[in-house]
Parts: sequence; structure tokens; C-alpha cells
Amino acid sequence: MMVDWLILLPLVLGHVSLFVLVLNVSHSTNMPEKLLELSNFALLSATLIALPFLITQGPWTSWALVPKAYAFLCLGIALVGLPGVTILRAYRKMPTGVEANGEEIDLAIEPGVERLMGSGPHHWLLKLPGNRSLRLKKVECELRLPGLPIELDGLNLVQLTDTHFSHAYRREFFEIVADEAARWETDLIVFTGDLLDDLDTFDWVEPVFSKLRGRLGQFAILGNHDHRLRPGRVRRTLRKAGFTDLEGRWERFEINGVTLGLGGTSSPWGPALDYSAAGDADFRILLTHSPDQFPRAASSGIELVVAGHNHGGQIRLPGFGPILMPSRYSRHFDRGFFERANSLLYVSQGVGGKQPIRYGCTPEITRFTLRATPTATVHHARTGADVGMLR
Repeated sequence: MMVDWLILLPLVLGHVSLFVLVLNVSHSTNMPEKLLELSNFALLSATLIALPFLITQGPWTSWALVPKAYAFLCLGIALVGLPGVTILRAYRKMPTGVEANGEEIDLAIEPGVERLMGSGPHHWLLKLPGNRSLRLKKVECELRLPGLPIELDGLNLVQLTDTHFSHAYRREFFEIVADEAARWETDLIVFTGDLLDDLDTFDWVEPVFSKLRGRLGQFAILGNHDHRLRPGRVRRTLRKAGFTDLEGRWERFEINGVTLGLGGTSSPWGPALDYSAAGDADFRILLTHSPDQFPRAASSGIELVVAGHNHGGQIRLPGFGPILMPSRYSRHFDRGFFERANSLLYVSQGVGGKQPIRYGCTPEITRFTLRATPTATVHHARTGADVGMLR
């Protein structure tokens, strides 16, 4: 006899939701790729076995203790947890002091899909109707930050992340993205990891990334795909393109008499960062590949964190949001701004992806302009030259 049909649908929904949760969390770890693939296979197999087992146990009132307990867990997830999280996400407010505007460009109009689509694995996905992978959103954000010294008012930075160079695209796509980013005048260019997926795209890096220049420099960290490929070569290639390697360390800038600390980490795949090492800086910005580092950064008082990795989920369902999200917090840090104590996080949707498919989730590049609040402390009497440095 089949399980009572009234609880069948929520039971299945809760069971699948639990599977997705475990899958998401497992992809946030530093597990070796082969082991991760095996665990994914084992998890999927267990899911496919457990589901028919549950729904063929007869009336749920007659189930043994363990299946019944698991069924109640699945029902709780489906009827309480999933709707509750979805509603909270839908009503998440933009943090105070943040203004964001975006201009979306359809790169496939000129020079056209065929000129931007490569011949590598998954390239055919770019032809799917409605796929937004060949569009680009240029997001401009103005951030009024209580912890920003007035001497740094007007400082700005441009973020690119998750390019995932592969032959699913032609190099021209990434050159156009870099050209659009280079149109912005900026103090800092930052890249937050996952440079490439195909080994024979290393020769794309220098011509694409050499277009990107900031007044104070260009800085990069790696991502999990870089660490699972050739991390040493990725770092050397980025340095050849003019980027400073910020893996696991802080860079300090003396600007208008105050100190800006810029730190980077690709933990848990790369070196961790000592958050206290720049504690004497007047303002700190953290580059992290995974937004999972944000709670720890916030507890250490880091004022601004920029991240990538999650790609916004790549496929977002109307009213629900993303499903797959490689994070220990699952769908929480999906995209956009998050606030905790006096720390602000931005999670970019990134540029590319190992599978070039995006629905409801356009590739993006972002420029942040930092503004001091009216009550900001003056740390140093600026000269005319100082003011000109940050406009």
C-alpha cells in the first residue's frame, strides 16, 4: 500500500530539499574533487533509494521509528523550513546607506552569439532560449559606511569575479567584459577568484586582464576551481597581467593621512587570512572568494567584504530564488548585499561558469564608491592634493 497521499508531496519535497542542502554544503568544503564526485554519486544514490523505500511502507502510522522520524524531519522542512526561509529571503531589505543601479547590456547583439560562442564542452547551452549568459550587467553602488574615515570619501573599486575562462566561450566575450570594466575610472581593481576552467586558456589571461588598471593597483585572489587546477600557474599568470597576489595577506595604503587595509583569502581552498593583522588600519576591505567567510570577518570588525563563488545560483526560480548554491549556509548568501553588526558584504553573480547557463541571473561586474557618513571622524587635515586623489 502506498503512503497516505496527503503527505506524499510534502514528504518528497522535504526529502529533495534535504538532499540539496547536503549537496550545497558539501561543495563548500576543501574536499578533493574526485572524493567530492564520489560523495555526490553516493548522496544521489541514497536519495533515489530512500525515497521509494519511504513511500512503499504502507500507512505512515505503521512505520518503524527511524523511517517515521525521518519522515517527520522531511515534513518539517517542507511545511515550515522551506516556506519560512523563502519568505524571509523575499523580504530581505537592502542595508541602510546602500544605493545600487544597474545597466544591462546584451553582448550577443553585437558581435552576435556565433562570435562569442566557443566549441568546447557545454557551448551549446549558450543557444538555449532565454539563457542570459551572453548579457552583462554593469552595477554601480554607492555605499555610505559609518566606519569610513572622511579622508577616504570617494574611494572606489571595481570587482570582477568568476570568469571561468573555457572554450564554451570565445575569448572575445571576456575581452568585451574587460573593456566594459575598463570604462570605469577607479582606484582599485579587484578579482575574487575562479579565473579559468580550461588549461589551454592561460594565454587569454594577459590580453584580457591587462586592460584593467586602477590608480592604486590591481589585486587578485584565487578560487576553488583555480586551486583544483594549477594554483601556482594561475598566480604567476595574474602577476604577469599586472595583478598583485593578495592570497592570505594584507596590503596597506597610506591615503590622505589614513591607512587602508586590503586583505585577501580563498579559504578553505587556499591560505587563511589573519584578520587581526591589519587591526590598526583605519578602514579594511576583505576580498574573499567564498562569502562563507563573512560571519568570521564581521566578528573581526572588517568593514567591507566583497565575494563571488556562488554565481547567484545561475538559475533562479521566480518567487523562490536559487536552488543550487555551493555554501555551508546553502542559499543564504546568494547575491547582493548582506549586513552584520558594522560589516557589509557584497556577493557578485560573477561573469562566467563551468556550465554557461543562466536564468534570472545575469553576469555582472560592479563598481563601489565609498562615502563617509556626516558623522565620520576626520583623521587627518587633507591638502588640496589629497582631495584630488580621491576626487
